[in-house]
Amino acid sequence: MRFYAAIATVVTILVVACILGQPAAAADSASEQFIVQPDQSIPAPEAPELPPGCGFLPPPFATDHLPPPSVMAKASQKAFPLRVDWREQGKVTPIRNQGACGACYTFGAAGNFESRLLMADLGAADLSENNLKECHYQASSCDGGNQHMVMSYLTRQGSVLESCDPYVASDVACNSSCDLQHTVLEWRALSGDTVPAVDVIKQYLTDYGPLHVAMYAGDDQDPAWQTTFGTYNGSGGLYYTGSYSPNHSVMIVGWDDDQSHTGGGSGCWIARNSWGTSWGGNCDYGAESGYFYIAYGSASMGTWASTVSDFMLYDAEVEVLSYDEAGYTASVGGGSTTLWGMARFTMPRAAFVHRVELWTNDATTDLDVYVYDTFSGGVLSGLIDSRLNSSFAEAGYYSIALDSPLELASGTTIYVAVRIQNETSTMPVTVDTQGPTESATTFISVDGNAWTDLALYNCDATLRLRTDQDAVLALDDGEEERWIQPDDETPRQYQLHDAYPNPFNPSTTIAYSLPYAGQVRLTIHDARGRQLRTLVSGVQPAGYRQATWDGRDDAGRGVPGGIYFYRIEAGDYMAAKKLVLLK
Repeated sequence: MRFYAAIATVVTILVVACILGQPAAAADSASEQFIVQPDQSIPAPEAPELPPGCGFLPPPFATDHLPPPSVMAKASQKAFPLRVDWREQGKVTPIRNQGACGACYTFGAAGNFESRLLMADLGAADLSENNLKECHYQASSCDGGNQHMVMSYLTRQGSVLESCDPYVASDVACNSSCDLQHTVLEWRALSGDTVPAVDVIKQYLTDYGPLHVAMYAGDDQDPAWQTTFGTYNGSGGLYYTGSYSPNHSVMIVGWDDDQSHTGGGSGCWIARNSWGTSWGGNCDYGAESGYFYIAYGSASMGTWASTVSDFMLYDAEVEVLSYDEAGYTASVGGGSTTLWGMARFTMPRAAFVHRVELWTNDATTDLDVYVYDTFSGGVLSGLIDSRLNSSFAEAGYYSIALDSPLELASGTTIYVAVRIQNETSTMPVTVDTQGPTESATTFISVDGNAWTDLALYNCDATLRLRTDQDAVLALDDGEEERWIQPDDETPRQYQLHDAYPNPFNPSTTIAYSLPYAGQVRLTIHDARGRQLRTLVSGVQPAGYRQATWDGRDDAGRGVPGGIYFYRIEAGDYMAAKKLVLLK
């Protein structure tokens, strides 16, 4: 096994940071204020050997605070139908086969992303699992991995198609020559190593579609269950009461409250495996096998649940500046649910800074972003931008758009500080402990005034910048189609639709979907990012909405023909698309 696989078993105790190789004086001064979890100076216990066809390795940090109380309270207030199956809506791609390679984590991630593309009406895609297993930073391939590793790659780079990088059930070299397709902007981690309540999973299946989850598929610790699961032929529902750690990634695509299981009761998840169509059954839909019913609460099913929730078409002009090569691998705390993180960035080229991005490890009740031009004597000064009062209901990866893009010359240095207030966890700042550490680059603070260099802990904060050569970050899919309002009463997700007509003269209609009531802001910008017109600014109810732009600015003056962008902000959703005005 590779190094990452050997350390992947979670060390769940909180310890004072004392990282191997850290200078003693630095450790003494830093340990008075901050703790790091997990402490990598303590050897992780040996993980059980992964059985063939599995491959999930839990990330090396504790997540017993997930799902957060706010999510559980929200889910308990909903009423759900007896059966939901996303295959019936055409939102699940065909069954794949991982073979004897321990790459299930990439099949779950790719399948979830494929479903998200279908949910956005972008058509069926066959994404390359081979690219995901070989090209992420740890490059763990068939030795196993998890969603965090894959998402660190997809948020920085993007997906490629199976046709360019076909799957090989063994360890091969990364193919970096394929055209990238879509880049992940937002990913939500709904649960950790604790099985969520049934209603929580149902809520997220309803809101986001199929989920990537982990389960226990058996191994040498319970060979009887390994045999039962491995020989499942689709007859009835599986049932398992053991409590061994999950070792396999699958997808939950629905549920059936009336489906019986071998435990003598009823109520099962409908799940998609990655063992080909000669395994399992069809779970009472269609002709394709490869699916299974499993009782609610069985086999750690639903742990480490996650979903891609926002993405953009890959753009070669977009660059992500960061120091967390391995992504989120540990957390830092200072004794409360609030902590500051900060990073220094020097522009490698002239570009516009559009978004600040980061990993979070809990629901965040408040997240404030500040951008400064000076950090001297341990003090930040020269505030040049800020984005305040963001909040996120789940842990995950988030992309926070600045109110206006920052145009910066090559060589310009800025300092990005974030104040993170978690709902429950006292380890608010996520860090990378596996990639090379940068000195005097990323920092933490309890109050935003006195800063401690994270190099003292041999780690880097997971703060990133997304830049573009253009003044507006266009998130469209390149496919302009007329939008028709669905028959559904309430949308399942936020979405900014293609304007119609486009190109246009004299006016165009912009449609958007709101799954929840809340503040909405819809604006028009020119090619340099300057705001010209506010079409919507205020609270709107959930539903399908639209607005019309007549080619005029806020003063009523007609604008010249050319390229423009329309941008929406609603809840924690932000998106922009391109318009062409013909004159």
